[in-house]
Amino acid sequence: MTRGLPDGRLPALPDLPAHVVPRPRVTRRILQALAGHPVLLVAASAGAGKTTAVLQAARALPGPAAWIPLGGLPAGDGAGEALRDRVAEAVAVCAAGAGPPVLVVDGLEHIAGRATAKDALTALVAQPPPGLRLVLVSRAEPPQGFGGLGDVHRVAFLDDTDLAFDVPEAARALRPAGLDGQARFRVRATGGWVTGVLHDWWATDPTAPAGRLDLISAGLLRQLTEDEVALLVATSVLDEVTAESANALGLSGPDRVMASLRHRRLPLTWSHDGTRVRVLPRFRHYLRRRADAMEEGARRELRRRHAALLESAGRHEEAVTELLMAGESAAARRGAEQVLPGILDRLDLATAESWLDRMRPVPGPPAPGLASAALRVAFGREQCWRGLRLADHHGPSWWGRLPEQPGGTEDLALLVWCFWHAGRTDEARRMLRVMPPGRHRDIAAALMSLADGGSLTPLPELRADATGPVEVMLMRIAYTGGRLAGLQGDPAPYGAWHRATGTPWTVAALRATGRISQAGDMYASLGDGPRPVWLTAIDGVELMADLGRREEAWTSLEAGRPAIAATGSRVYEILSLLLEAKLALRLDRDLTRAARALAAAARRGSSRYAFTRELAGTWYGLQLLLAGRDLEAARELTDTVGAMTAGDRLLELPTAAVYLSEAMWRAGDAEAADAAADLALEVAAAQGGRHLLLQALDDVPAVAVRRADAEPSHSSAWHELVAALSSGRALGAPAAPRLVLEEFGVVRLSADGREVHPRLAKSTELLAFLLTRPAATARRATLLNCLFPGRSDAAGRSYLRQAVYRLREVLPEGMALVQEGDVYRLTPEASAAGSSGGFRRLLAEAGRQDGEHRLHTLLRALRTAGAGPYFEGVSTPWLDARREELAAALTQAQVDAGAVALRLGRIRETRELAGAALARDPYREQAWRLALAGAEAAGDDDELLDLYRGYLRAMADLGVRPSEEMRRLVERLRR
Repeated sequence: MTRGLPDGRLPALPDLPAHVVPRPRVTRRILQALAGHPVLLVAASAGAGKTTAVLQAARALPGPAAWIPLGGLPAGDGAGEALRDRVAEAVAVCAAGAGPPVLVVDGLEHIAGRATAKDALTALVAQPPPGLRLVLVSRAEPPQGFGGLGDVHRVAFLDDTDLAFDVPEAARALRPAGLDGQARFRVRATGGWVTGVLHDWWATDPTAPAGRLDLISAGLLRQLTEDEVALLVATSVLDEVTAESANALGLSGPDRVMASLRHRRLPLTWSHDGTRVRVLPRFRHYLRRRADAMEEGARRELRRRHAALLESAGRHEEAVTELLMAGESAAARRGAEQVLPGILDRLDLATAESWLDRMRPVPGPPAPGLASAALRVAFGREQCWRGLRLADHHGPSWWGRLPEQPGGTEDLALLVWCFWHAGRTDEARRMLRVMPPGRHRDIAAALMSLADGGSLTPLPELRADATGPVEVMLMRIAYTGGRLAGLQGDPAPYGAWHRATGTPWTVAALRATGRISQAGDMYASLGDGPRPVWLTAIDGVELMADLGRREEAWTSLEAGRPAIAATGSRVYEILSLLLEAKLALRLDRDLTRAARALAAAARRGSSRYAFTRELAGTWYGLQLLLAGRDLEAARELTDTVGAMTAGDRLLELPTAAVYLSEAMWRAGDAEAADAAADLALEVAAAQGGRHLLLQALDDVPAVAVRRADAEPSHSSAWHELVAALSSGRALGAPAAPRLVLEEFGVVRLSADGREVHPRLAKSTELLAFLLTRPAATARRATLLNCLFPGRSDAAGRSYLRQAVYRLREVLPEGMALVQEGDVYRLTPEASAAGSSGGFRRLLAEAGRQDGEHRLHTLLRALRTAGAGPYFEGVSTPWLDARREELAAALTQAQVDAGAVALRLGRIRETRELAGAALARDPYREQAWRLALAGAEAAGDDDELLDLYRGYLRAMADLGVRPSEEMRRLVERLRR
C-alpha cells in the first residue's frame, strides 16, 4: 500500500489564504527560475511570504503540481522511508497529468536531525525524475550536510530580498484595510518583510486585542536560538537595547547575540551601526508578557537590575515602581521619599496610591515625606481610612509632634479631616487642640464646627493664591455652609488641587444657585471614567433630580453607595441616606421610605454632626408636614432653623425656613410664618440664587402665594417667585442632542451636525409638535386635529403617513419615530431638541437664579428667540397658538431681564429692554413700569412724563382706567 500524507490524502496543493494579494512580480521570478533550473530553493525568514508566493506560482504553472509538507515526518529511521513514499506518490500524481510536473517540498528545516530523511531528499535533489521540477521551501538555511545545492547551474535561489514587498504591492495589500497610505512608510521600516508590512506592529495600546499578532510573535520566536529569545524577552523592559544595557540586566554575550539578531527578520528597528535596537510596540507587548511569566526568582532579579539601570539614567520614579514589583520594599521606600513630592505636585494620585499600597509598614515613626503623601492620597482619593490607619499605627506620639515638622500643620489638618469623616470626632478634636494658630487650624476648626454646632463665622476666605489640599477642604466647608459665591468661578486660577479635586464642589455650587446648564456641562466634561465620590454619589444624584431625570437620580444614588463604602466615610454614608429621604419625599411622596432612610441615618450617627442633624431635621419636618402632623413639624423645624441660624450654616436654611413657614401657618401663627418666609428669601438672596428656595416652595407653594398677596406691589420678589412656580417649566435638557430643530425665523433641521431637508415640509412641523409633547409622544387623533385641520379623515391619515415616512428618512442612525397602535413616539427623546424648548428651559433656569447670573441666562434666552417668529410664514391653528405663547414669553423675558438689569444698576440695558418689550406689547403694564423706573434712574424727568402719557394713551385704547399703582409710582419717582 502506498502511503500518502498522514491523514491519507494525496499530496495536492493546499488552498491559498483568503483575500491573498496577487504578486505577479514574484510569480514571474519563480517561473523564470524553474524554466532554467531543475531545482529551486526558496529560503527566507518566518513571515516572508514563502508559502504563499510558491503556491501562487505553482498554480500558474501549465503542468501538474504536488505538495509535500515535511512538518509531520515521523522520528528516527522511519522518516526516510516515509519521505520516499511521499515523493513516490507525488511523482505518480504528477506523471498522470499533462505538462512538466512540479514537486514542492515545504518545511525543509524539519529534516534537521533526521539523517535518513535528509539522505532521501539529497538523493532527490541530486537526481530528480526526468522532467520534474523540484521546489524546496525552507524557513532557515538548509541543514548542514545537505548535498546537491551547491551546483549553481542546476539550483536557483530566492531569499528574503526576492520575496519582499515593494511599495505598489504593499499598497495593494493594505488597501482593503484603508491603510494603503502607510505603504511607503511600512516598506521602508521593515525592508518590505511581508509580515512586518501587513500587521500593525506599531500600535501602542497594550490593552487592544492582539491575538493574531501574538500567534505570529510566538512563531517568530520559534525560529530563534535560546540565547536570542532570552535576550529579546529580558530586554523587553527597555525602551532601547544596547549590549551594555543587556549586560546590565545579567545577559551573557549580548553583543554576539545582537549581531546574530541583526540578520533576522523581526519587528525590530536598528540603528545604522547595529549597536542599538528598538522592539516595535506590539512585539514588545508580547515579549513583556513573556517576561512577566518568567520564574519568580528570575523575574525579581530582572526587575531589580532594571531598577538600577533606571536609577542610573535619572528615571527615579520608574525605578521605584520596578523595585516595588521586585519586592524590594526598603529600597523602594528610600527612592519614593525623594520623588513623591514631585508626583503629588502634579497630582498623580494614582501612582502615589499604588506605591503606598505596596509598601509594608515599618517600625518607628513614618518618614515625613511618606506620611504627607499618604494623607494627600487619603484626601485626594477620598480614602479617610488611609489616614486612620496611619495614625492608629503610629499613635499620638507621632501626630502630636507634627506641628514641629515642616508642613506638619497641613498634615495634621488632613488627619482631622480623616477622623472627622470616619465618625471619630473626639480624636479629631484632640488633634485640633495641638494645632498652632494659623490658616490651617482655622480651616480645621471650621470643619469641626460642622460637627460641634459652633458658628461658621468667620470662615476663612477662599483665596486664589492659596494652594494645597487643605484649601480644597475649605471649598467643601464653604459649600456645606452655603457660602456659594466663591465656588462658582473657573478653578483654573487656583492651584492644582483646586483644579483636580475641587471641581465637584464647583458643580455643586453651580447647581445650588440654579446654574443648572453650567453644572450639567461641567459634570459632563468629566467624561465617563471614574469620578470623585462626592460627585458620583451625592451631587450627581442631586443634579439628575433637579433635571427631572428621576430614574437616573435613583440609579445614581444606589450606584454611588459602593464608592462611599470604599472611602470609610461615615459622613458620606449619612448624607447618602438623607439624600434618599429627600428623593423619596420630593420625587415620590413616599413617606414610608423616607422614614426608613431617616431612621437608618440616625443609626449611623446623623445626630453626631450638627449639619447632618439639621439636614435630618429638615427632611423629617417635610415628612411631618406631608403627613399632616403640623404641630410636630413646627417644633422640629423651629429647632432646625434655630440651629442653622445660630451656626451660620446657610445651605439648606432657605429650605428649612420655607417648611417652617408652612408649619407655623398651619399652627395658626401667621406672624411667625411670615418671619420664616422672609428669612428664607433673605438667605437665598445672600447666596446668589433662588433654586433651593424654589425647590422648597415647590413642596409647599402656599408660602409664596401668601407672602405675595401681602406685598403692596406686584413687582415684589415674592411675585417673581410665584410666577416662577406657576410657569411649570422643566429644567431638564438633552446633554448633546443629535437632532436639532431651529424653530425661530428660518426653520432649519440638523442631524449629527449636518443640515438635512425632509422632502415634506409637514415632516418638520410634525417634529416640532412632538417636541412640545411629554415624552415626545402624541396620539394619531391629536396629530390629525392639530397638523391637518379641515381635512377628511382619509386624506389626513394619508398625509400623516407621508409626513412620518419623510421624517424617518432624515433621522440619525439610532433614532426612530415609532408607532405603537395609534401612538407615535420619537425615541430616544433625549436625542432631539428644539430651539423653542431650549428657550423655555433657559427661562425656567433664570427663574431660579439671581443677579448677574439671572441676567446672563435671560439674555441668552432672548438671543435664542431673537432670530424671528416661531415657524415664520407658516400658519396652522396649533402653530399660531404656539407662536403667540412664545411671543408672550419673550416679552415677559425682556421685562424680567430689564428688572434685573435695573437692580444691578445697568440703566442703559434696562431702558433698551423696556423699550423692546413695549414695542412688542404696548399694553403690558409691567413694561411701562420698568420704562418709567429706567427713565427715573437716568434722571430724565421729561422722558418720565412722556412715558406716562404713552401709558395713559395705551390704557385709553383698551378702555380701562390707569392703575392707581402707576400713578403713585410716577408721583414718587418725580419727587
